[in-house]
Amino acid sequence: MTTDFSLTRAMFDLPEGVIYLDGNSLGPLPLAVKERMGRVVGEEWGGMLIRGWNEAGWMEQPRRVGDRIAGLIGAEPGSVVMGDTLWIKVYQALASAFEMNPCRRVVLSDNGNFPSDLYIAQGLVRTLGQGYELRIADPEAVLDAIGETVAAILITEVDCRTGRRHDMKALTARAHEKGALAIWNLSHSAGALPLHVAAEGADFAVGFTPLYLSHDDVTRAVDILARIMEERRWDRPEFEARARVT
Repeated sequence: MTTDFSLTRAMFDLPEGVIYLDGNSLGPLPLAVKERMGRVVGEEWGGMLIRGWNEAGWMEQPRRVGDRIAGLIGAEPGSVVMGDTLWIKVYQALASAFEMNPCRRVVLSDNGNFPSDLYIAQGLVRTLGQGYELRIADPEAVLDAIGETVAAILITEVDCRTGRRHDMKALTARAHEKGALAIWNLSHSAGALPLHVAAEGADFAVGFTPLYLSHDDVTRAVDILARIMEERRWDRPEFEARARVT
């Protein structure tokens, strides 16, 4: 099937004569966002004030948008939510993986991973102390490096610098075979490649929406997949009750 890029380009606010190839760093501004943001700021925030959480549906937006992203990454409905910045979600996913696998203290990643992922993992294991360790392998050696001391693997699926793509299905299967959890960073693949996180067994997945999903870079929201994390660590119904009473 042939893609008509003139129609695609017309959906975005791009300067005349510019061929934009930096979607891996920041997606271009969709034209519809300008009008929508104007409504949010003027009518919802300006007109409703705090009532906007309920009347404008702000409270449900993380799940509503998450369900739309779910279709792009092959996740089940209700398993994706929008959240804080990517690095907070990497930290939360890894901390939860350690909590869910309390007898193990090693997180395995690769030296081609996005540096910020490695910084977050280094910070967490340093905070936890007590023998917690970040173990780093060459990208091609990750599969064989997953052993029975590993609590979780932390892998960015696509390396934006080289285009190398890890085999999510194979690495996740090996992690589960060895009793480890699999955390995937989809920042450079979500919206650009077909993904099947549910079918391929990912335990956690995070991503950065200002890239190929062209979300606004002001909120810098991310998606996180893992129903088990939500059930164990997020007491949302109580928070919702308080918010609606307020």
